[in-house]
Amino acid sequence: MRKYYVFRIRKEFIQLYKENPGYLFDNLKRIFYTDKKYLQYSFNLYNQITEKLERNQLDRYLYIKLHNKMFYLKKDNQHIINNLYKDEISILEVKNSYVVIEVNNNYSMFFEFLNSYYPDYFVCDFHNIDYFWLKNMKTLV
Repeated sequence: MRKYYVFRIRKEFIQLYKENPGYLFDNLKRIFYTDKKYLQYSFNLYNQITEKLERNQLDRYLYIKLHNKMFYLKKDNQHIINNLYKDEISILEVKNSYVVIEVNNNYSMFFEFLNSYYPDYFVCDFHNIDYFWLKNMKTLV
């Protein structure tokens, strides 16, 4: 099971890290694993790099795009894809400043819908040290 964190990066940082996303990943990873005594500094750095999400709008967008699909379910604040044909189980939750996707393999159909909503999302899997700009993902349709 992989856990992806999806961030909306501020425009000025997109330009700065477009060609070197590893530096952006390192900064976000440091923030993610920060020591409690540096929490205020990390919080300020995080707010400088990322933008808040339009939580309700994104939630509504996903629901409208997926509600008539046989493999989709929305339960409380979670969007769930259970696609037996593609052997995918994905759970997406929209937070105030990021999106969390848990998926049983390396790819989630949610990536396609998030990319159509906002193309400059930055995706991180801190545990597996994996990161990418969502718009650059090759398997997007």
